[in-house]
Amino acid sequence: MYRFVVIDDEELIRKGTLKKLSPLMEYINCVGEADNGKSAIELIEKVRPDFAILDMQMPVMHGMELLPYLAENYPDMALIVISGYRNFDYIKQAISSNAVEYLLKPFSAESIQNCVRQIIDKFDTKTEITEQIRSSEEAKAQTDYDYDMNLLHNLIFGYHVQDTTLRSKKLNYINNTHNLVLLSINYTGNTMQNDVQRWLSENGFGDLAIYISDNSEESKQGFIILFFPHQNVISNKNLVNQVIHSLTSWINFAERRPFIGISDVHHSLSELESAYSETTAALDGKSIEDTSNEIFWYTNNPDPAHVTWDRQDEFLFRIEAGMTDEVSALCDELFDFYKKQPDFRIADIKYHLSTLTEECRQIIKRYLPQTRIEQESHSVQRVVYHMFSIEELQTYFTRFFCNISVMLLPKSIYADNDTIEKIKIYIQNNYRKKLTQDFIASLFYLNSSYLSTLFREKTGTKFVDYLNDVRIEAAEALLEKSSQKISQIASAVGYDNEKYFFRIFKKRTGLTPEQYRMRLTGN
Repeated sequence: MYRFVVIDDEELIRKGTLKKLSPLMEYINCVGEADNGKSAIELIEKVRPDFAILDMQMPVMHGMELLPYLAENYPDMALIVISGYRNFDYIKQAISSNAVEYLLKPFSAESIQNCVRQIIDKFDTKTEITEQIRSSEEAKAQTDYDYDMNLLHNLIFGYHVQDTTLRSKKLNYINNTHNLVLLSINYTGNTMQNDVQRWLSENGFGDLAIYISDNSEESKQGFIILFFPHQNVISNKNLVNQVIHSLTSWINFAERRPFIGISDVHHSLSELESAYSETTAALDGKSIEDTSNEIFWYTNNPDPAHVTWDRQDEFLFRIEAGMTDEVSALCDELFDFYKKQPDFRIADIKYHLSTLTEECRQIIKRYLPQTRIEQESHSVQRVVYHMFSIEELQTYFTRFFCNISVMLLPKSIYADNDTIEKIKIYIQNNYRKKLTQDFIASLFYLNSSYLSTLFREKTGTKFVDYLNDVRIEAAEALLEKSSQKISQIASAVGYDNEKYFFRIFKKRTGLTPEQYRMRLTGN
């Protein structure tokens, strides 16, 4: 039976870790717990465990100090490092200290059990891997290579990396003598993260290619870096096609249909972030109707198309009103609308969804000014950046827009029992848009003629006159506070026709917009 200790400053985490390991207790035994690095050293000196499970964030002595101490003084003791942060320096320290695994909180029972089983296997076979890693040049080369693989992963995703120097001799040689192309692989079906590198080696591509995992158990995305000597006899494109033809046949045989984005040729691994952007642009150029194509080469794609959805303003109103069921139904209609546009690309849909997200951001800023919406908006962009199927986008954004409607529901924006008051609120917030009596009536489930009669009874004015009053008041404020051209102001307050704006403005104020501005400036 192998003995271990748990080192974490949170008692609940320690207890939870032990509970997750309970199925393995016939093979392992916890001989102590510590809540900081200093206490951990005293405990380890006393009980001499076979392995330790330790957190990076601790008081008194931080994990960044504890790890090198343990690596130097207890080289035979296996380490499992856990942390609540995807911190590159933590990962680098864990690798250099010969940790068996680096787990992010919250971690699953399966992941911690797999780590411990890995340790048990190593002890059972008595290979003394830890000692070999420290004494063998081959093992050191593997450690450097593993470090570089983590570095390449972070370069692809654009994570901040202070030192981009490659450590392994193999990758340094390849980087200095080869060009490269990045393949971004997205697929359906079960995850296959552990299978691709094995396939590359077994099929003779091991010396030409490196597989980079997304580091997520559930991820269905990975990357292959293909290398080409600077003086390559076979064209880059032909060699890429050879690899892709074999790879897609294998993935399809496993019932995991792939979509592969291919970058332009690059000259250094330091350019991986740019290469990844190119593969993303290639995949975003995929037509939503094209189910036959699997391979997408990077080209200068056209700008995203302007998408006009005739229910967009109603959709935003339902979100603002906290009408979650209606929002969900309209999301279904939105994606049905996308699917009926044969020329739409993934890029066009992402762009339109980003405009809807920005509209929602403005609504949230109006009613929930303390919400950290900028950070949330950035998070949405980061998540959507890695999505390349309309099904993924529909699932994600339906949940996203419904969650916003739930957030806004307690504000009771349209909770007034008086329908006309609700309509006035909507006009005040949306006078810049194209508003008609018929459209407003549909939002509040009214007959247009009835709305006209009811509005005049309640306010003493016609609907269109009230709308013009709101718009002209906004125009007066812009004439006073801004230097915008009259045509820009007309458009900003909801008038497409500048002459009509002039006529309404003079009717309401007795002055043209220019005369009104001149009077304000004293000219």
